[in-house]
Amino acid sequence: MYLFNGLKQQLQSYLDASQVEEVEKAYVFARDSHNGQMRSSGDPYITHPVAVANILASLHLDKQTIMAALMHDVIEDCHVTSEQLNSNFGENVASLVEGVSKLTQIKFPSWEEAQAENFRKMIMAMVEDLRVVLIKLADRLHNMRTLGSLRPDKQRRIAKETIEIYAPIANRLGMYAMRTELEELGFAAQHPMRHRVIKESVKKARGNRKEIISNICKTIEDRLKSEEIDARVVGREKTPFSIYRKMQEKLGETVQVFSEVMDVYGFRVIADTEDSCYRILGQLHNLYRPVPGRFKDYIAIPKANGYQSLHSTLKGPHGLHIEVQVRTETMEQMAENGVAAHWLYKSGNDVNRAEIRAREWMRNLLELQKNTGDSIEFIESVKVDLFPDEVYVFTPHGNIIELPKKATPIDFAYAIHTDVGNSCIACKIDAKISALSTELSNGQTVEIITAPGAKPNPSWLSYVTTSKARSNIRHFIKNLHRDDAIKLGRRLLEKALGNKSIESVSEENIQRVLKETKHKKFEDILHEIGLGLTASIIIAHRLNSKTDIDPSKLKHKDAPFAIKGTEGMMIDYAKCCHPIPGDLIVGTISTSGGFILHRQDCSNVSNIKHHLDKYVPVQWEKDVVGDFRVSLSVDVINKHGVLAKVTSVISDNGVNIVNIEIDTKDGATNTLTFLVEIKDRLHLANLIRKIRLYDFVIKVSRHR
Repeated sequence: MYLFNGLKQQLQSYLDASQVEEVEKAYVFARDSHNGQMRSSGDPYITHPVAVANILASLHLDKQTIMAALMHDVIEDCHVTSEQLNSNFGENVASLVEGVSKLTQIKFPSWEEAQAENFRKMIMAMVEDLRVVLIKLADRLHNMRTLGSLRPDKQRRIAKETIEIYAPIANRLGMYAMRTELEELGFAAQHPMRHRVIKESVKKARGNRKEIISNICKTIEDRLKSEEIDARVVGREKTPFSIYRKMQEKLGETVQVFSEVMDVYGFRVIADTEDSCYRILGQLHNLYRPVPGRFKDYIAIPKANGYQSLHSTLKGPHGLHIEVQVRTETMEQMAENGVAAHWLYKSGNDVNRAEIRAREWMRNLLELQKNTGDSIEFIESVKVDLFPDEVYVFTPHGNIIELPKKATPIDFAYAIHTDVGNSCIACKIDAKISALSTELSNGQTVEIITAPGAKPNPSWLSYVTTSKARSNIRHFIKNLHRDDAIKLGRRLLEKALGNKSIESVSEENIQRVLKETKHKKFEDILHEIGLGLTASIIIAHRLNSKTDIDPSKLKHKDAPFAIKGTEGMMIDYAKCCHPIPGDLIVGTISTSGGFILHRQDCSNVSNIKHHLDKYVPVQWEKDVVGDFRVSLSVDVINKHGVLAKVTSVISDNGVNIVNIEIDTKDGATNTLTFLVEIKDRLHLANLIRKIRLYDFVIKVSRHR
């Protein structure tokens, strides 16, 4: 029982004796169920559920949550049934454990599909009971703390998932402290070298910073004391992950970017009342000059996760930027613990703001779940909502609608109601007629004009931002009347055939295309074209072919479909291999019906020629027009000014640089990865030859 003693002490601080006794029974059940099982670190398995329960007990969660945390793996790992848990510990505990359990019983073709389905199940269980996700977050947090015993590739995979999914969920639920630790542990595991370099750089820079921070703290405290305002001032230090994220947002050399990020000093002022927050802000703006456009009032308009605070950036002594957050003690507790503050600081049956926002978000997830086709589509849609950068706009009646950055009037319409979005035909922004694709800005008043019988336009998908709008538009398109879809498909196909009628195509060719695409009727193909699931240009190309294609005998010179480079959105160039004019290429059809070009030696399409329904033989036109992206790797000796010289030679050769990544290998050498836009293989070869002329260049290669 020694493992339980620490947890028991923590529970006794807020639960009564009978409740602690019930938790102890759950511990004994979990310990006996996991008997003989070990973790990859070599510790007894029971240490993991106890650690998860400890994390939740520190947030003062109720006995049922702690019991479920202790037994959260017994269904998956110990062949314990939900019925057994129900009879021993009650329905609530059993449903919590079932909600947290992973889907190991179902086999999926890929890890991504398994994780997406597992995530979908977790979100749906969370809608029924918010405590499910709190257990899941605590489970992930302890797994991240003990990640070191796993293989490096597994560490990176779990860390990536943590940063992309779990940390944003903690943020969406207002749990800042948990989000920060998940991000830090994830960053250290995913990019250990970068984490170490930034951590060491912060340590070196910390010396002078301590004195500056303490001087500014004292100046602020003295000013507030002189105005008889009761508050405490805390200097904040940036975490390595927050520094790394800001560095990624900026351009330029790493050293310059690091110094820019570290030149920003953070302070938090904690007041006793909301009124004091605004008075403190006034004093701070008198003490230091505010930076225009850098003030946010999250007290009047809280963030999506219920977070409240006043944010302002000031010009401090010596021209330094000072970021300040002003909030009350209650807001501070809410910012750190979010929905968990309901248990940690609750009085009576009060429901905190973060919990209200979380439940609102989860109601939207239910609607989203109904409209999305599969788990991967669902998880991609939810990711949009997990990374909100809010814009606040007004309805004509003065109600505030919160939307993500780059949202459009279509997003606004669907945020009001699905029916408003579906019947939207135009909009007014600040009383002026505006395009439905206009990006909305803070403070604008938006009015949606609707018409009975109006329908969503499929082209809206190219500029909507919110998952609710996207899923509703897709849902409508999928459910278009079949006859309408066939008529639309027919018009699109005849246009792709050069305005020839489909009746002019030989029956032999139609039968061959039906066989290749695995359809029974030609109407099914037209239906798919009308719904946007298949590109009309691909079917037109197949219908114009005179003979059957034998993929095993196909040579590049026989490929009849010519790529000009001017097709625009009709064709995508694969990001895995970046094909450019001069490469041997192959065309594939994606699951969504799009047309994607790959290089013939790309590993992602090595078996595609055996699937005629997904394969299109292609070649480049003689006179290809356009700029094509290619990834270039340059290994260099780590010297001063190397990056500037390489970028200069690239620019001098008329090549546009889209993105730069720097990977420090061993301190002596760096790998510079450039995403550039070039004309063709000859243009690329000339560029590589000129880069190789520098003595500090070890190797130049094109990414495959």
